[in-house]
Amino acid sequence: MTFKEFHTPSSGLFFEVEDILLSKESEYQNLLLFKNEFWGKVFVLDGLVMSTEKDEFFYHESLVHPPMILSESVGNILLVGGGDGGSLREILKYDVDRVLVAEIDKEVVRLAYEHLKMERYFEDDKVSVRIDDGLKVVKEGDKWDVIIVDSTDPVGPAKVLFGEDFIKAVHNCLDEGGIACMQVGNPLFYSKQIKEVYNLARKYFPYVRLYAGFTPTYPGGFWTYLLMSKSIRDIRRKLPENNRFLVSEDVIKGLFLFEDFIKSYCEIP
Repeated sequence: MTFKEFHTPSSGLFFEVEDILLSKESEYQNLLLFKNEFWGKVFVLDGLVMSTEKDEFFYHESLVHPPMILSESVGNILLVGGGDGGSLREILKYDVDRVLVAEIDKEVVRLAYEHLKMERYFEDDKVSVRIDDGLKVVKEGDKWDVIIVDSTDPVGPAKVLFGEDFIKAVHNCLDEGGIACMQVGNPLFYSKQIKEVYNLARKYFPYVRLYAGFTPTYPGGFWTYLLMSKSIRDIRRKLPENNRFLVSEDVIKGLFLFEDFIKSYCEIP
């Protein structure tokens, strides 16, 4: 059996399926988990690859560590989405006081427990899980030092996380010295999306930065992230020593060198 994810009508990724570990329709989306000889366990939502054992660290480290080292404090962390546990694992490398995981689909968390060996992160004393809509959570107004949005692309339940209501609510509940980060896709396939979210962020935040990392099994292998803060952010703390991709500040600084390219390609003034 072959799994195919089309990025255009005539191209995409394919995986030979060694074994199907889970195939389930949740209240919100279709979940598929299968094993591939090279990539290991491959997690798919609504036909799109979310992570593989082989390369998920590229994405999760790129999403989590820049905001965590730039924020004035890392006491209270809100993770919107991230039910597979990868981003939570990276957050817990820091001396945090509290992490709230707001994941809309309980079946994703169940999958992380039963198949991805992530239960120890969810069961950490500092972590609480709330099965709820991320927009609803940020609108409640609790203050957060870091908000990390680990979502799928803007379709289905994740669509609201790329809209103005969400960006505005993030601004309202983000601490003055805090920072928020979200993934916004590949410039080749999602240039309009990147431009739209960037312009929304600029409407509410004086400090907005773009950077890019690499995830081999994502469309194009080149992935863009957006940082938002109420004030200019500088590096405040050291990276953990057990990273696999972001192993030094120089690597992170290198990711920000892609900002001019992203803006040019996406026609962002």
